[in-house]
Amino acid sequence: MKQVVYLIVFALLIMSCTSKSKLKTIDFESFEITVPENWSKFEIKGTDSYVGGIITDQKDTLIFDIGRYSGDATKHDVPLVFDKKMYAELSQRQKELLKKAKHLIVDTISGSIDFKKYLTQKFIIQKIDCFSAKLIIPINKEFGTTGIYIDSLEGKDFNKTKMSFYGENLKAKTEKDFITALKTIKLIEYCHY
Repeated sequence: MKQVVYLIVFALLIMSCTSKSKLKTIDFESFEITVPENWSKFEIKGTDSYVGGIITDQKDTLIFDIGRYSGDATKHDVPLVFDKKMYAELSQRQKELLKKAKHLIVDTISGSIDFKKYLTQKFIIQKIDCFSAKLIIPINKEFGTTGIYIDSLEGKDFNKTKMSFYGENLKAKTEKDFITALKTIKLIEYCHY
């Protein structure tokens, strides 16, 4: 009987070890990030900032932007409230995505609607290396923005260097892996060790 128990425990240990995904670190010069090994790096030619990203195994695109004009996605969270005319103008893909999200379609948009109930994302303050960042998470799974925003890597006022790193409408597993990866970022160029 003891041998059977030992065999079961041993088999469970082996299965748990093999089911863990392997990771790799991608070096973007300004920062490093640890991601699943089947994700790949790409770079984009930016005009006034350093831009690049990652393609996931699900073919999702995760894009970062480091520069003066990097955007804060939390400031552009548009509520999913549509009048019938606006809804009719959405593409078929947009309508399909809306089926998974909390949204409202009304005859006319009025001041009596609680727009906060229909936002697409929330954020928490998260320490990313030596900085406080906004960690942005969709309210509706697989619909909305996932990522981080750091208001100032260096500089002040109008000379700030900011960082954003986002993905849109990510599958649940990709979203989870991306959030885990964001927490591993090492801002080599900006944090002084």
